[in-house]
Amino acid sequence: MRDTIAVYALWRDSEPHIQRTLSQLEDLESLDYDFEYYFYENDSKDDTVAILEDWLKNREHKFKHENLNAKKFGSVPDVERMILLCECRNKCKELLDSTQAKYTLMLDSDVKFDKENLKKHIQTLQENEKTVMVTPNVRQNIPELVYGKSQDSYYDVYAFFDRFGQKGNYFDDCPFKNGIDRMHWSFGKAVKCNSAFGGLVLIYTDVLKKCSWSTDGKCEHVNFCKDVCTFGDILVDPQNTVKVEVDLSKINLQNCKDIAARQL
Repeated sequence: MRDTIAVYALWRDSEPHIQRTLSQLEDLESLDYDFEYYFYENDSKDDTVAILEDWLKNREHKFKHENLNAKKFGSVPDVERMILLCECRNKCKELLDSTQAKYTLMLDSDVKFDKENLKKHIQTLQENEKTVMVTPNVRQNIPELVYGKSQDSYYDVYAFFDRFGQKGNYFDDCPFKNGIDRMHWSFGKAVKCNSAFGGLVLIYTDVLKKCSWSTDGKCEHVNFCKDVCTFGDILVDPQNTVKVEVDLSKINLQNCKDIAARQL
């Protein structure tokens, strides 16, 4: 009997990238697993809902969409945004209450990934018996500005805390500050942390069901990861690379360079 993977995702006004994301999910379906889909959407003004409903028709799924008249924030560290995201993520998690899936793949709907990323996540979980959740090396199209080693950098630092509770480096190839962790990263070894997300997370479903999102002002994933850590380790895998495209027209590169310089 094949294992089942539940796919968890939030959507809002996703039409610019939705066809790419659904094609990526179709790519996963060629693997030797059964897939179930648990989607939550709110307040879309475009055709996101209709596109998802059509795509889900012949697939095992639960889909909840609501009109909350919620403010649209963009990618900003706003406490009100964090509270809204926690509410939406918990609503999506509730859809999984009755699933028997062994794994849940939690994704940001704009991340670029393929089936090799999922296969690598499963392998990492299977090879590390104390680990219950694995996250990728998520790359953004902003150069590594700390040491100048690469043409891209680790993206999701806002959700990241290392195993000592330290925030990560922004605009760096490696978000870890500790020398041993950085060495392991350079060797391609998965590194333990207290919090990370990275846009494409694989977690044991029975662990996910026991955790929830909340915020005390930080990124919504931080308290969620705190819950996860009570059940086992979280790893970031430097060899498992996914990508996010940042709108560079909205980025002040000099400010980014100043942040990187202060980190040194």
